[in-house]
Amino acid sequence: MKDLTPWWNALTLREEVTSAGGSIDDVQMSLFNAVYGVMGTGKKPPYADAAYYGEITHPGHNLVELLAKVAVRLAGPGSVYTRTGALHRLSQSMGGGKSHGLIGLYHLAANPVAFAATEIGQQALAQATQIAGVSLPHDLNSPRVVVMACDNMTAGVGKWMDGPGVSLYERFLWRLFDGNQEKYQEFQPHYADNAKIAEALSAAGRPVLILVDEILNYMRQLTEEGDNRADLAIRDMAFLRALTDTVNDVPNVAMVVVMISSEKDTMALNAEGEKLRTELSSLLDRNGKPATVTSNTDFAAILRRRLFAGQPDAVTLGKTADLFVKQASGAWAKQAFAGLAQDDETNFRNQVTRCYPFHPALLHLAEQEWANVSGFQIVRSTIRIFAATVYSLQERASKGEWTPLLIGVGDITMSNSAAREAIIGSGLLIDQRTQANYRQVAATDIVGDNDQTGNARTLDKNRKGVPFEETNPRAAERMATALFLYSIIGARSQGRQGATAAEMKAASFVPHPTYGIGEADGVLAELCDPENGLAALERFDGSGGQPARLFLSTRQTLNMM
Repeated sequence: MKDLTPWWNALTLREEVTSAGGSIDDVQMSLFNAVYGVMGTGKKPPYADAAYYGEITHPGHNLVELLAKVAVRLAGPGSVYTRTGALHRLSQSMGGGKSHGLIGLYHLAANPVAFAATEIGQQALAQATQIAGVSLPHDLNSPRVVVMACDNMTAGVGKWMDGPGVSLYERFLWRLFDGNQEKYQEFQPHYADNAKIAEALSAAGRPVLILVDEILNYMRQLTEEGDNRADLAIRDMAFLRALTDTVNDVPNVAMVVVMISSEKDTMALNAEGEKLRTELSSLLDRNGKPATVTSNTDFAAILRRRLFAGQPDAVTLGKTADLFVKQASGAWAKQAFAGLAQDDETNFRNQVTRCYPFHPALLHLAEQEWANVSGFQIVRSTIRIFAATVYSLQERASKGEWTPLLIGVGDITMSNSAAREAIIGSGLLIDQRTQANYRQVAATDIVGDNDQTGNARTLDKNRKGVPFEETNPRAAERMATALFLYSIIGARSQGRQGATAAEMKAASFVPHPTYGIGEADGVLAELCDPENGLAALERFDGSGGQPARLFLSTRQTLNMM
């Protein structure tokens, strides 16, 4: 389709992606950096600006709902504020967007007018109006935001923003009163007094939003050996108990705490640390409600927002889907796509609209399989992988080299070290030895850093005179890449490993008549050849009517040796 605009012309990569060569500097958003600036430089990241934060943030249902509830709690007049709870706990696993959510809450309260001008701000405030039944003040009555970024705290040692404060309570007071020495001294002795803490919150004279990030980082320090650490732990836990008991009782006060659920958290704690975790978890469960800021189905929108400026137009989306649907019929439909994400035309068109410029199969892998791996850092890891891939593919397109019209499972650029290392370090492979082994498999069996070596890449380079030489010049590499991604997951649905021949052929598909199912069968046969194919390849015969499966193994097989 000659008049089809490809994604690299339809979308513009954000400057933060291009300037970093595909490696986004601040994938792991930092609440501390957004509020106080990067330590040592004082420079704030782009997302410290409410308008830019709005540009890169997908207004997912969960995040919008949390923002709306907090807005009502802060600015609801009369008894309206009681329509939502005061205390929320973000307990999603690492990389699930918790810090991103906290920064949104910070902008909601600290920069309410600018935040209200963004898409997510408008949606959150519209939902807040529905909950409250009345319009809230444009400035939300100028809330005081107390930021306790515990991943940037040393137990027993204050920072410049803490004044004389050393304990968690003292730091909280100093920040609550913005360095007012008189107010600080008035309440400083009362770290475990519910009534006094409630009085202090009221004495702020305005709504108060308390944001506590990575509380367990601080808790772990309290269990280390050192002068007065045990006494400090007692005082800090007494304060947290009093604060979590109190926030629900004070009008126009809200509190959001990040504390990952124990079953999702790999943080090593000693016996005392586990006791603190258990106690704090019970306090949050008793006084608050769990909240999430993302869901698996938000991935596509989050990625497109974070990586690209602007949205694709409907014409481009429609023509792209038309092209894939037209060419994926007949033998392709029966032998490759049957049972896969592309087997239903209407669903596929809808998914292209949702996932573009990524193929629905790639997003299905991330959302439904990667997300279920306990160590996988959901949002953070996918952004790193996809940013490096999109950048390197756009670089190829700018040089006139072949580039896929939809970025699929086989199109993650394994020759790009940033993309490859993002996959290996994503949490899909936890054991370091396994990571090293698969790093070697990627370089030896698929493609090397120079984009010239690797068994699959060599097969493609040496293939001459075939109809798809120009329309699908990386067919073997794409199949092998897909097999790599399916293999490193370990056990997939129903305990299966690796990929079927159909999944591998589907990963190599291009919407062009020169590459038919017969050509895909030929490429797959080349990869399975014991002499020149994939050395790490293993085959598992299917049973009970199930198809055979292929798997890239790190075991030392005869082929590998």
